[in-house]
Amino acid sequence: MDKLLKQLILEFKKIKRVRGNLFENFLSFVHSFLLGEKDDKYNMKKKEIMRYIIANQEAIKIELIKN
Repeated sequence: MDKLLKQLILEFKKIKRVRGNLFENFLSFVHSFLLGEKDDKYNMKKKEIMRYIIANQEAIKIELIKN
């Protein structure tokens, strides 16, 4: 899960214009990124990833702030 999360953070940081709440923007980015998978068999995995991100909010915020 951490490897996937680090990859998502790297992709998110490539976006040049990020305004507002960084964590909320990251959540929206991950949600839209995961919606690219149209297959319903991954629906539970998507929910699991989102729950993991929310549960580890503080650690993710620190990673998002790092350069």
